[in-house]
Amino acid sequence: MFMGGERNLVLGGGFFCAYLAFIFSLRYGIWYGVPIAAGCWFLWISLMRKMASKDPMMWQVIKRHRRYRGYYPARGRMNAKLRVYKDFK
Repeated sequence: MFMGGERNLVLGGGFFCAYLAFIFSLRYGIWYGVPIAAGCWFLWISLMRKMASKDPMMWQVIKRHRRYRGYYPARGRMNAKLRVYKDFK
């Protein structure tokens, strides 16, 4: 845990917001770029803290949930062919 959230997500969000501040400062000036990035940072850190308060390993739970398939079709049927197994007598 770092700053109340998962370390990787908080640091990744911090780097992204710093990048956002740099890009927006180049395009719109420092008076617009830094406040927009700071607002994004405070929004991101509050979301990470809320996630960590519910479950400290929430990101791993979300990643595992996304790996599951949405539908598992039934494989067994009444007329399915039976497998033939080698007899070891």
